[in-house]
Amino acid sequence: MNKNIRHLQPVASIKIVSAIILSLFSVYLFFEGTLFGLILLGAALKLSLREGFELNLEEKKYRNMYSIFAINFGIWKKLPEIEYISVFKTIKNSRARVITAEANLGFEVFKLNLFYGKNQHIEAYVTEEIEDAFTVAKHIASVLELDILDATKPEKEWINITSHS
Repeated sequence: MNKNIRHLQPVASIKIVSAIILSLFSVYLFFEGTLFGLILLGAALKLSLREGFELNLEEKKYRNMYSIFAINFGIWKKLPEIEYISVFKTIKNSRARVITAEANLGFEVFKLNLFYGKNQHIEAYVTEEIEDAFTVAKHIASVLELDILDATKPEKEWINITSHS
């Protein structure tokens, strides 16, 4: 059995290419004696940032993970006794500003939560694709032998992945 489950959100190829180009250019500028290279390096790091979730089943720990240029970091926490996994649809809001104009934009995302205790949860994954959300949910559910609550539709539905012993 796989002792670790790790899921990172995908990043567009153009972002990775841009981050590499900005990084190289920032190093060049820094060695030329300008601090503008540090600003470009910050932009490159932001472009290459991937968020994700990792479970260590052997040590019963989890962490929200951040990855920059394949370097992973995050704080490990004790994994509580998970009761079920929920996948649901919500709106992610973002604000766009241009000098005096401002607009609130919203788009659909699918969140995967691990529920434990009395309605407490751990947000494990966020994606814009419903298939991606269920792929990750089924992977975690099969390893932890949990059921999935499909709350993406008005009528909630339980999905049994494995038969519990």
